[in-house]
Amino acid sequence: MNKVFLTLLVASAIAANFSTSFAHHSFNSQLTAEGEEVIDVVTGAVRVLRILNPHSALIVNVPNGSGGEDGWLMEISPATQLAREGWTDDMVSPGDTVSVSFFVSQTPNRGRLRALLIHGETADEPDELFVSYGIRGNTPVMRRLRERLPVCGRIDASYQRTECFVIDDDAMAALDAEFPAPMGYVVP
Repeated sequence: MNKVFLTLLVASAIAANFSTSFAHHSFNSQLTAEGEEVIDVVTGAVRVLRILNPHSALIVNVPNGSGGEDGWLMEISPATQLAREGWTDDMVSPGDTVSVSFFVSQTPNRGRLRALLIHGETADEPDELFVSYGIRGNTPVMRRLRERLPVCGRIDASYQRTECFVIDDDAMAALDAEFPAPMGYVVP
């Protein structure tokens, strides 16, 4: 009887550890017919940004077709990594207008952040573009942006995971003309 109980106890502990160790990595992306992750863009108002472990989160209220809003949850890197790079909870405030490029989840209204465009509060204030997730180091996307845009200085880019760029109206018009899809300048 004790051996059976001990065996069940050990098996339960292993099963519990196995399921919890993969629980926060359960993000399943939508895939194209070619097997690539689907990337989409939404624009809306920030509800909240929280720098947390195991993953930080940005929630954006996005207008829907029926006159209301849908909350979109964007998963971001863990707090320790983001803090090292210079991310803070007050980078955006509730109500700030943002556009988000993200890998689309199989779960509705959920994604993994690829790039965050924080729109300037006034017409004279430039936008800030934070490029992250899947665009690491010396990639074609980062080279493209470094050639065209000044850095904002809010992020420590030495980790080669996120960079912040400043985009004024002229730079935005040039990017939109050259890369016509919404936020096409952050797509490979």
